[in-house]
Amino acid sequence: MRSVGVVWLGHDDYLGENTEAIQRAIVSSVQELPLLRVEAGTIGTTESQAVSQVRRLLREEDCCGALIVLATWVECHVVMAALKELRGLPCMFWGFPLEEVEGRKQSTGAYVSATMFAGVVKRLGLPCPTLFASWKDPEAGKKIAGFARAASAVDALFYAKIGLFGYTSMSIYTGTFDHVLMRYKIGPEIEQMDSYSLICAAEAASDQERQEAIERLQALACCGPNLPPELMRKTMGLYVALRSFCRQRGWAAVNVKCQYELSKEYQAVPCVALSLLAEDGVITSCEGDIPVTVTMLLLSAVSRQMVWYGDSLTHWGNTLQFSPCGFLPFSLALGETKILAFQNLPGFHGLQVCGVLRPERITWARLVEDVGSYHLLYGTGTGVETEPRGGHMPALNVELDGDIMKLCEEYAGQHFAVAYGDWSEELALFAAFMGIEARRI
Repeated sequence: MRSVGVVWLGHDDYLGENTEAIQRAIVSSVQELPLLRVEAGTIGTTESQAVSQVRRLLREEDCCGALIVLATWVECHVVMAALKELRGLPCMFWGFPLEEVEGRKQSTGAYVSATMFAGVVKRLGLPCPTLFASWKDPEAGKKIAGFARAASAVDALFYAKIGLFGYTSMSIYTGTFDHVLMRYKIGPEIEQMDSYSLICAAEAASDQERQEAIERLQALACCGPNLPPELMRKTMGLYVALRSFCRQRGWAAVNVKCQYELSKEYQAVPCVALSLLAEDGVITSCEGDIPVTVTMLLLSAVSRQMVWYGDSLTHWGNTLQFSPCGFLPFSLALGETKILAFQNLPGFHGLQVCGVLRPERITWARLVEDVGSYHLLYGTGTGVETEPRGGHMPALNVELDGDIMKLCEEYAGQHFAVAYGDWSEELALFAAFMGIEARRI
């Protein structure tokens, strides 16, 4: 993932030993933050210097946005030159209050300059947050890190490619999407292929490849002795094929239409194959729901961790259950997971992962396609004690922070992406950078 860089701006009349000391202190305080590239350097005081700093970040350091530090009082036209040179890439402004530096409390005009340019940003309606905080304040680092994650997520989605086998399963209307709108407004390119191509590639997998996949699966989950060999053969073939497609085509994520071609005709759902592929660092999901796959990619980008998705299955009180059919990346599970054959149901043939997710703090979200636009529906909650749904399907019960009745009013699909941790601020920033509405429950 690409990082954001730092642009230093100021005014010749205010530069001196104290600003040099402040710059060193700022670098020391933020240099360990993820996705941020920072070093002390020349503080630009002219339009040409501001433009040169931005160009260096974008061309030489390959950054995807900028933290613009207003080190002293700065004239508006200098800051505007840097802002325009970013050409719409994410940026954050930082002005700090009076602070003691090397034993003396001095003002460089940074705070005043930030209040001034915050007015410019608001007047133009730009999604550029302004941070008013000392470099000594731990909250400053959290805000900057959140900005960097959101900016990097914008960049990640801009260049991402997602593989899609088949299309929406079972006529799920909310899994459909406008390809051109998704590419232009949000970023990812969707490469669609037919289920036949996947099945052919799965059948072409060698016995050695399948056996190596089985051994890896056995190291991650408990595989019962009575699993039908043909189901295991087909499932591992699907995994080998999907892994190969992702590597060859550079897919960051893949979605497979499971029903009905795989579940009924091929008689091997991809649940276990997708769960295993997630352990390889690929975002995986099924039922052809591309909006939730993109949301998973977004949550993975801001959290820099493995993510999951589940159906919003039922609620009681303010507790909501997320549960898919048989998909569960093993690293997200609480305790042991088991590989089971699906019960004897007309619509399901194949293997599934049985287990529950760790009951921790989570963020849930779904990108919703409207008519010609998008909005982001999201919220946070805490996982509670959960049993496998029906005794065998993956699940996580979540006590929502928001009102379940408000979520019921906002439902626009049953699938939601889930990530551990609270990433609500990053999602709000992402939505602002993308120019879409953020609706937090």
